[in-house]
Amino acid sequence: MKRLKVDSPCGQGVLLCLALMFLLSGTAFPAGTDTEAVESEGLAGIQGGNLAQAREQALSLALRGALEKILATAVPPQILAARKSTLAERVYPVTDRYILGYRIIREAEQDGSYLVKIAATVDAGGLKGDLRRLGVLASGAGEQRAAPGHSVEIIGRGAFASHHDFLAFRDMMAGLPSVRTVVPKYLSADRFAMGLESAEGAQGVARELSKKRFKGAPVRVLRVEGASVEIAIQSQGGSRD
Repeated sequence: MKRLKVDSPCGQGVLLCLALMFLLSGTAFPAGTDTEAVESEGLAGIQGGNLAQAREQALSLALRGALEKILATAVPPQILAARKSTLAERVYPVTDRYILGYRIIREAEQDGSYLVKIAATVDAGGLKGDLRRLGVLASGAGEQRAAPGHSVEIIGRGAFASHHDFLAFRDMMAGLPSVRTVVPKYLSADRFAMGLESAEGAQGVARELSKKRFKGAPVRVLRVEGASVEIAIQSQGGSRD
């Protein structure tokens, strides 16, 4: 067989074509790598007109959301709730470790907040391996899927004293026993919305919320209709209902 001379003009041209084909084909991962592609979004309030900071926060939330979607399919909701502190200390701080790549498919400023939506490729195999080592996922349970859940929209009335409080409220929602994932959808001066993936429907989520307190004040369930729950929260400085 005749060998191609790499140092010849023809050989260099072929190598260049091969390189372009590789780049255009997208990111390649080692054979056998357990990866999953998901879409997620993050929403962050714009503080002091700082769009760059809000964009960075929204992207960070979107990346964490991608990780949470894989967690929700791999680990039963009751275990996620019981091992919340382990995930907060050992998994979420190193979210970037499990994100093999992502692309932004939408970003926009809306109602005083910044939205970033991404399509991410997650190292599901590496994540499950770490979950087993941490005792969150039983050995051999990596391919098991949690039971189908319900999509529930939370429509909130009330003002958060700070963006930190908004994130704290999201984390409180994520800690509800039936809730698998929480995705912020909308935030303004006196309204917000979050999408939940839950093992229970809207009525079950409403029952759980009615027992919670945020910043010392009870969460009031105003209405449950279809797959949505309308609530009112009270933060520092009082409610704006």
